[in-house]
Amino acid sequence: MAQDKLSPAARPPHTGPAPDDSGRMPRSRRGDYLLTAVIGVVVPPLTLALTGMTSQAVAAGQLPHIALFALSTLLVSALTQWLFAARSSLGGVVAGGVALLAQVVILTRPGHAAAAPFGWARALIPTGAVLIVAALLLGGSWGMRRARRAGRADARLSVRLGANDKTPGLTPAAPPSRRRDHMISLILTVAATGTALALISGGYAQLVAPGALPLGALLASVLALVLLLLGTALTGRSTLGARTTGLLLLLFSVPSLLGQVWPRLPGRGLLTSLFPHDPTGAGLLLTGTLLVATGWGAHLARREGRARELAELRFRETPTPPHGLPRTP
Repeated sequence: MAQDKLSPAARPPHTGPAPDDSGRMPRSRRGDYLLTAVIGVVVPPLTLALTGMTSQAVAAGQLPHIALFALSTLLVSALTQWLFAARSSLGGVVAGGVALLAQVVILTRPGHAAAAPFGWARALIPTGAVLIVAALLLGGSWGMRRARRAGRADARLSVRLGANDKTPGLTPAAPPSRRRDHMISLILTVAATGTALALISGGYAQLVAPGALPLGALLASVLALVLLLLGTALTGRSTLGARTTGLLLLLFSVPSLLGQVWPRLPGRGLLTSLFPHDPTGAGLLLTGTLLVATGWGAHLARREGRARELAELRFRETPTPPHGLPRTP
């Protein structure tokens, strides 16, 4: 016996993804995941190579090369964070995982940093650059995901407040202030990043030096990794902390970066005493660059989440007929 056709009212509601504004179903995100994963594999070695070449240019006193490689590092970091914000934060997870795997390989190989195949890598690894890249990219991916969710929540709140504003006799509530989020993000990011850099400066070079792994340096490096990861993850709440801390570190790195060009530049001696294994300031430059880039990426992810949620909410609204709503008898 043939089955009776269900009437439109009796059909089950559609539970799949909502179409976009043009009425078409949204495209699959599989391509986004694949693209960002491939880019994530390339980002850590490219970023470290550019930072290493910056360090070599600093040691040689080549100001044009310093500017070229430093700006290239910032450009690569910003573009990748923009891509991850627009497509998928999976790229940050893959990039951080690749850097973390490289860190494990360095620690398990005989000779550790001395076994690196390139001269710039042997000089850069003791600064903690590989650990810093792993922590900031993983934390940035986490913060970007939280920022995108926060943007969607902002959109829903904005629509709800707008509806209350149109309701006669109802006084809408003011949007919640984000000043507290900004202050918490700034204070905690500065504290976490400063503590992590102090831990890296105090024992990381011993960890990657030839010989046995000292337990104290290993624990300090793990703690620094956790602090940097959590500090960058705060971008999901506010990007002020990451962007401000990153800019400060970029400024602090200038005396070391230009030390061979202008030896009398003030502040170089203090930085050398604080970071004895980072005489060229490459570690500070890398940390500041990644913090600024991840903060910007989280900001873009929040805007993208807000825009996408608003588009979905507008699609779900019941359109008003061209001749108005029918009158009730």
